[in-house]
Amino acid sequence: MPLPLLPEQDLSIAHRTLPADYMMPALEAATDHYAMGYIISGDRFTITPKQSYYTHKGELGTMPPYLYHQTMPMSPETNTPYEGILVKFSPKFAEPFIASVGWSVFNEIYSRRVHKFLPADSAKILAHLLEMIELYESDFAQKNVLLQYMLYELLLMVLRLRLDEDDAISHQTTLSPQILDAIFYMEKNYSQNPSLEETAVVAGYSPAYFSKLFHAQLGKSYSDYFATIKLKHVQHLLLSTNKTITEIALDTGYHHVSNLSEHFKKMTGMSPLQYRKLQQTNSGEPHTK
Repeated sequence: MPLPLLPEQDLSIAHRTLPADYMMPALEAATDHYAMGYIISGDRFTITPKQSYYTHKGELGTMPPYLYHQTMPMSPETNTPYEGILVKFSPKFAEPFIASVGWSVFNEIYSRRVHKFLPADSAKILAHLLEMIELYESDFAQKNVLLQYMLYELLLMVLRLRLDEDDAISHQTTLSPQILDAIFYMEKNYSQNPSLEETAVVAGYSPAYFSKLFHAQLGKSYSDYFATIKLKHVQHLLLSTNKTITEIALDTGYHHVSNLSEHFKKMTGMSPLQYRKLQQTNSGEPHTK
């Protein structure tokens, strides 16, 4: 399970850098703390029994206790280190905040797995976290009291500044361990285009039974869900790299650029280049080829 808080500890803050290919070995859940993780670099895919989602640079994830989850790198081939700031706090540490704003407000923050921000607002969140780390690592005698106020301010900043965007993929029903393993395998090997038959072996089922179970739990066929996975990776590479469409096609397992373009337009209504230019225009970044 995720490392618990130390005895008599109600808050921990860590600025950590992990290898680009770091992944959790299995589904795990915290039992004694809430967690908040801000990503400075690297991109992550996370799966839980009820949702799957992606977290990118400048976004903040929230994880309540007792929620089993497993994470892996979204694009380890870019060799971008997984750097971020992880905050953990006990339920006791949040009691005055909850007493003040109510459980509904607190649950509103922790009901969403990923919080997205405008670039300027994301910078504010990061600056606040860096101030918390500086104080946390200091020898100021009353730092815990001040850190408690700063945590409450952070929670309200997230609630106030986050965008009304939530692109988590909700599962039709709670996923079984076998289907969770299958999706993790699909994500890890998406560029090799694993077949239904190959993934069924990972899940431990016959292809026919696996296909029915997959659709029953996810509400989508294997091919439709896999198409969504590939689309997410293509979109990510379009926005996070300067790679050409041909290079992205090769990286993501398309044999021809035309196949990628046809698939992308079918699912988004625009070509890959149109998507790249539109998103970069909206973010104010310069166009790339």
